[in-house]
Amino acid sequence: MSNAITMGIFWHLIGAASAACFYAPFKKVKKWSWETMWSVGGIVSWIILPWAISALLLPNFWAYYSSFSLSTLLPVFLFGAMWGIGNINYGLTMRYLGMSMGIGIAIGITLIVGTLMTPIINGNFDVLINTEGGRMTLLGVLVALIGVGIVTRAGQLKERKMGIKAEEFNLKKGLVLAVMCGIFSAGMSFAMNAAKPMHEAAAALGVDPLYVA
Repeated sequence: MSNAITMGIFWHLIGAASAACFYAPFKKVKKWSWETMWSVGGIVSWIILPWAISALLLPNFWAYYSSFSLSTLLPVFLFGAMWGIGNINYGLTMRYLGMSMGIGIAIGITLIVGTLMTPIINGNFDVLINTEGGRMTLLGVLVALIGVGIVTRAGQLKERKMGIKAEEFNLKKGLVLAVMCGIFSAGMSFAMNAAKPMHEAAAALGVDPLYVA
């Protein structure tokens, strides 16, 4: 296994562990509404931290962003907003389906849509079928879906044993929101693709390749 793949798996594990941690405060905050908790978490993680880290890594923060035209920035912002809508739906999915079922269904759909939608739109879907790398990607999606299914089932059994129930269980609403979450969360993939000129400019300024994309 190449070093790049090993490091990729390592950073995915770090990301997964970090993502899992954000649920912990939700169980500790008893008097806040769901909307308040999600809004506070979203403002910190989606607005404050990204801008703060960008300011920390870029040699000249304002000069960097002002160097791009509106035609470059607008698609990135719009696809980012699309992803943000997906995240709101993600939270609502948990509200109506419960933590385990909601996360499992939402992430499963996001995984499929996020992986397949970009090559389909770009007319490159045959690459996934006809190349070794593409087939490995599809195999990875399948393995990930199996893993999500196992973890979701384990979570359901644990919640049932502990008597934990969804705040406002509604299967129909939850499934609709999960599908919307999967579709809109693909905006991250589109935003990353649209931001390639920005990635290249950051690399030219000497930003570590690990943080460029």
